Amino acid sequence: MILDKFPDPEEFYKKYWNKAPFIVRGGVAPEIFDGLLDPESLAGLAMEEDIKSRIVITAPEGKKWVCEHGPFDEDKFAELDGKQWSLLVQNVEQYYTDVSQLLKSFHFSPRWLMDDIMVSYSTAGGSVGPHIDSYHVFLVQGMGRRMWRVGNSPIQNAENIDGQDFKILKNSFDATEVEVSAGDVIYIPPNFAHEGTTTQDAMTFSVGFLGPKISEILSDYGRYVEEKDTLNQMYGGDNIDIRSGSFVIDSQAVSSIKSDLIEVINNDDFSTWLIQYFSTPTHDELDAIEPREDEISSENLIKELKNGGILSRAEHVKLSITKDKNGALKFAVYGEIIPTLTAHEKLIYWLNDYDQITLNDLENLGGVDALIELVTHLYNHNVLCKL
Repeated sequence: MILDKFPDPEEFYKKYWNKAPFIVRGGVAPEIFDGLLDPESLAGLAMEEDIKSRIVITAPEGKKWVCEHGPFDEDKFAELDGKQWSLLVQNVEQYYTDVSQLLKSFHFSPRWLMDDIMVSYSTAGGSVGPHIDSYHVFLVQGMGRRMWRVGNSPIQNAENIDGQDFKILKNSFDATEVEVSAGDVIYIPPNFAHEGTTTQDAMTFSVGFLGPKISEILSDYGRYVEEKDTLNQMYGGDNIDIRSGSFVIDSQAVSSIKSDLIEVINNDDFSTWLIQYFSTPTHDELDAIEPREDEISSENLIKELKNGGILSRAEHVKLSITKDKNGALKFAVYGEIIPTLTAHEKLIYWLNDYDQITLNDLENLGGVDALIELVTHLYNHNVLCKL
C-alpha cells in the first residue's frame, strides 16, 4: 500500500482506481505549500456567507461528536481554544486559485470528474471520526502530521452510530495505519473506511472526484431536452395495437417508449450536453466563465508571444473534451460550449496534456493564424493566463 512514487497511469486505472487505496511518500513537493494557504485564511473563508464550511469537535470517549455548519464568526473560533477540533472548507480552489496548482500532481486522474478541493485545518487530536465516502479522494498532507487508519477492503451497507450529527462508523474495520507529513498523499476509493487523527496541528487538502447518480444525469439531461424542440417530441403512441387497448400497456408499447428514450440519448446533442454538464463548477455561484476585465486583441497577444510571453492553463477552470459519433471534436469550459474548427483539435488536446503554450507551440500545432482567435478567446475568458 505504501509507494515511493505515483503508479503510472495505466497501472493506476488497472490496479487502484475503484479497487485499492495507496499511500505515496513525498507525492507532492513540500515547497508547493509555502505561502499556499494558511489556517487564518482558511478561517476567513469559513466566515463568508456563500462558502460551505463546517467545524467538527472530537467527542470524548463515549460522548456525542459535534458538527456545526458555517458561516462562522471570530467568536466561534475563540470558543474552540483548548478543544480538539477540525475546520473543513469546500471548493477552496475556486477562491484561492493557487491551491489548484495541486491538481498538476493528479493530471492522470479523470479531471472531468473532479468535484472540488476541500481543505481542513485540525488541532492535535482533531478528527471527523471513522467513516466511508461515496467518492474518490486524494488526501494531500500540508503542514503538520496526521495518523491515518485506511481500510484494507471496501465496506458495503456500512452501519453508522445512531444519534450523531454526521455519519460515523459503528464497527471497527481492518486497516493499515500510517502517519503522514507534508507532501505525502493517500488515495482512497469509494467505500473504503478511513479515519484521520491529527498528531500535530495540520492542514489537509482533499482532492475529491464524484460521479453523479443516474437520476441526476437523467434529470439534468431532461431539462436540456425540454429546451430543444427537435428532441422534445410528444409521445404519439406509434406502433401500438389492440393489445394495448383499455388499461393495458403491452410489451410493444413499452418497447416503443424505450426506443424513443434511447433515440434521444443516442442523439449527438447528448455529447454536447455531457461536456457542458461535466465542465460546470459544482459550486452554485460559479456557473459561468467571467470575461477578463483587461481584454486583449489577437494582434497584441501575438506581439506578447513573439516577445517571449508564455500562456498557462488555469488549473481551477473545468474543461471537458469529447467527440461525437462522426468524430467531430466538442469542447466546453465552465459549462459553455466553445465553437471549434478541425484546425483547433491539436491545440485543444495540447491543453489537455500540458499547461503552458508558447508561440513555438502554436506554430507546431497548426500555425498562429489558424489558432490565435481561439487562444485569444480563451485568454479573455480567464481559461489561459500569462505566466
